Amino acid sequence: MSPNLLVLCAPLITSGAPADPVRVVPVRVVVAAPQGLTVFRPQHGAGYAPFARLRVPEELEEDVLHGPGIRVNGPRELDPRGEDDLVEVVIQRTLEGVNVVLERSGPQLCVWSTRERRAGTELLFDDDLSEPLEFGRAASMTLWVEWCGPAPAFATLALRTLESDMRIDRVLFHSFSSLVVALGGEGQSPRVPPDDDQGTFLVAQDLYELGYDVLMSDEDAVRADGSGSVYDEVVNAIQHRSVSKLAIFGYSHGAGSTHDLCDRLDALRGGIGTFEIAFTSYVDGIENDSDIDLDKERRHPPASAFHVNQYQRGSIFDLFLDGGPVPDSVPPPTGLDVQTRLFGLFATHFVVDDYEEVRDFILSNLQARMSR
Repeated sequence: MSPNLLVLCAPLITSGAPADPVRVVPVRVVVAAPQGLTVFRPQHGAGYAPFARLRVPEELEEDVLHGPGIRVNGPRELDPRGEDDLVEVVIQRTLEGVNVVLERSGPQLCVWSTRERRAGTELLFDDDLSEPLEFGRAASMTLWVEWCGPAPAFATLALRTLESDMRIDRVLFHSFSSLVVALGGEGQSPRVPPDDDQGTFLVAQDLYELGYDVLMSDEDAVRADGSGSVYDEVVNAIQHRSVSKLAIFGYSHGAGSTHDLCDRLDALRGGIGTFEIAFTSYVDGIENDSDIDLDKERRHPPASAFHVNQYQRGSIFDLFLDGGPVPDSVPPPTGLDVQTRLFGLFATHFVVDDYEEVRDFILSNLQARMSR
């Protein structure tokens, strides 16, 4: 049989006694590639930037770890740059002349035809089945899935035929219970794609592709007292998106901002809610009391349960900029001087965050301690 053609044999029973003959009516089915549902990684603000629009690979659409994650959209959840908690799903018109519907596993999934949830654009479900989808003459349609129920949890959305009750495709959503914050160095701003010489954002990109909810930011979005737009978004995630676990890491002044953000979160946790700072990391940390602060960041991030520290010794080649040992860090007891390793022998402040070994050490330790 052609890989693009599937014939369903639908029995048509004529009137009369049970012994009457059964006519088999062939229904022509065109199967498109990819399959019916294509789901994407989370949005940010008015679109996907500072990440590219990235689909979840077909083979991971039902993976409990690396499959599609979705933010809880709490009733007072803030979206200052626009609604960005809904996940984009594109539905291919895979069947001709056959009614198809969506089936959800429960009411925690709401589905809209507009990303802003405009009035009158929510799909209605009866016993968790939608009305037949109306494609018109289009080959596909775009819908937006919202997590509108309790969390953390899993939920499925399936595309199936109505009459023959055949499942075409299914995706498994997990509601995010964690948030990863990545803070670049002085003058580094997230871009699409990340610059090759901005190792912090390369790590963030890898984590996004692995299914984490990741907030990339310029370190200046964290003030010296820890306040600012990053703090506001983290608090919003804890209070309204069911986030209970945080990972925060940064390079140079971004490491100083990592300390300052952790310090404020810990000091004000009584008014924020229940959360854990499960992972932090510095790469060549510099305090960030101002744009010209050159002091080493040698303070352990307050309340961090696991801290990775990597640094180099400054020289004339980087104006003697360097991080330094930090108590209670990994590798114990104070972190890794990369210049004691062959790969980092000639490290400077300007390249230490770009070494593959440095990035991989952050990735492996974060993944071991952070759920999605």
